[in-house]
Formats: sequence, C-alpha cells, structure tokens
Amino acid sequence: MLINYCRKFFLFILLCFFISHNVLATDFVSVKEKKAILYEGPSEATKKKLIITEGYPLLVIVKLKEWLKVRDHEGKINWIKKADTSTKRTVMTIRVGVPIYNEASSNSNRLADVEDRVVLKLSSPLVTDGWANVKSELNDLKGFVSSNDIWGV
Repeated sequence: MLINYCRKFFLFILLCFFISHNVLATDFVSVKEKKAILYEGPSEATKKKLIITEGYPLLVIVKLKEWLKVRDHEGKINWIKKADTSTKRTVMTIRVGVPIYNEASSNSNRLADVEDRVVLKLSSPLVTDGWANVKSELNDLKGFVSSNDIWGV
C-alpha cells in the first residue's frame, strides 16, 4: 500500500514538473517581413486586426502547421502566418528613455537612451540578474538594458 502511494505521488510530481516546464518556457518569435498582418483567426479569410513591422517580438501561445497564435506587448492576442516570423530574437523598449549601459549594471557607463517601441536585437536569450544583452542595428551599439524596460524576454 505504501509503495502504491509513493508511486502515485512520484507520478504526480513528475506531471507537475512537465506542466510547469511548459508553462514557464517562453517562446518568442520576431516578425521577419517589412510588414506583416495579424489576423483574428488562423486563416486569411478572418478579419485583419493589425499590421506590424519587421523585428517586432511576439510571444507564441499556440503553434499550428502554418499559423502561430501570438500575444503582443499590450497583451492582445492574434494570429500570424508562421512564414512571416523568424526565430531570431529581438526585444522592444516599452517606455521612453530606456538606458543602454556598457555593462549589466546601472552604475556602469550609460551609452545611450532609447525611445519607446524601438526594436533591439537580443544578443543572448538569457537574462542575467535582470539584464539583457542587446544590440542596436541602426548604429551597431552593443550594451545592456534592464529586463523591466523591454518586451520579448
């Protein structure tokens, strides 16, 4: 009886691990086309909701063969053609004046301030101590931003 209980408990713990792993795993994509359309459903026949531009990061909620159900930085949920996205990681600033620092510390040299809704290339998907390593494609600027100031990680 104790062995049966232990077996059930072990299976429960294992199930919880797999469920939490899938919930905690974040899968972001970026828009690879100059302009891409977000749809109400997984079909071009559904209502077109929004046009978004290249680099925009989106959180993947559901994957179908040719479509992705995604959430944007405002929490809106739509569908996008999988062919219009890339696995190359980007982030987007979510406020005005986001500072980019030379190192992962607000005590390091401040390299620049970035405007709201600017797309930056994510150099590494890892966020260390609340800092993300980014690169600006416009001026080849490399540095660190606080993960609280960006969407896409």
